[in-house]
This record gives sequence, structure tokens and C-alpha cells, in this order.
Amino acid sequence: MSPSLDIEIRAKLASYLVDEISLEEFEDWFIAASWNVMHRESKITIDLVYDIELLLAEYSKDCWNEDELREQFLPIVQEYRVDIGYNHFIAIDSIAKVDRYPLLSASFGI
Repeated sequence: MSPSLDIEIRAKLASYLVDEISLEEFEDWFIAASWNVMHRESKITIDLVYDIELLLAEYSKDCWNEDELREQFLPIVQEYRVDIGYNHFIAIDSIAKVDRYPLLSASFGI
């Protein structure tokens, strides 16, 4: 069984953050890997893809320099959410927020 797309994205993003691959290599891989994500992935993965797409778009419009982009990407590889039920649970710095969604997910550091 292959790893889920969200884990693959985080692993590839981590490779970029530790300079194993360039930003261009990450973008090329990411665009191909996340194509048509709406029709085949969970809400968490879709949100992850859209978050990264937004950061890349802001970077391309000079809202961020590359060091700032790396800072924006860091929390994406440090926190992870998983689907485990009905509600959507987010834990941030010992503060919990519960929103109603079809899935329950929990954040934890990786």
C-alpha cells in the first residue's frame, strides 16, 4: 500500500526544507501529484494542497522571499492531522478548538 498523498506531500516538502531538492523540483512534483485532488482525496489533504498552493502563489507574486516561504512551510511538516471520526478537532499550543465537520481529526507534531 502506498503512503497517502498528504504524507507524500509533507515528506517532499521536508526534502525541500532540508535542501535535498530545490523549490522548483518541489513545485514540479507537487503540481503533478496534487492534480485533480478534489475528486480523490480527504478534506484534510485538499486543505493541505490549497494551503501550499496559496503560499506558492503568494511567493510567485513577491509576497514572500524564499526564506519567508520556508518559514511558512515549516509548520506544515511539524504538525499533522488525521481523520478519526465525526468532528474536526484541532489542538494548538494546549488550546483545543472543536468545529463540526464530517470527520474528526487531531493535530500532533511530527
